[in-house]
Amino acid sequence: MARSVLIVDDDPHVVDALRAELEARDVNVETAGDAPSACALLDEHRFCGLVLDVVLTDGNGFDVLRHLERTGANIPTVVITQKLPAYVREMLDEQQVKLVFPKPIEMRVLTAVILGLCGMES
Repeated sequence: MARSVLIVDDDPHVVDALRAELEARDVNVETAGDAPSACALLDEHRFCGLVLDVVLTDGNGFDVLRHLERTGANIPTVVITQKLPAYVREMLDEQQVKLVFPKPIEMRVLTAVILGLCGMES
């Protein structure tokens, strides 16, 4: 049975590259480019992992993290972002956010991390 991952990023290059890597490993991929769309998908589907950019066109990654907290969803999350000052990093809940990667990131590395969080072999 294939697992599902939600990618929340408004950069189509990141989304397309990560989608290609994950789908090649039989992982279903859903995507959202903004916080409201991401929250709606989180309410509708179950995901084994979440890849989340902090800066989005509508809302931000913290809106998505607060939604997860409000709904009690426990989805292993990897944050990817261009800029993440230390004080912002401290605001990330370690129960939710498992890893933080700066952009650009090698997609094969990110894919291996996501597969591990979803309990799949890389």
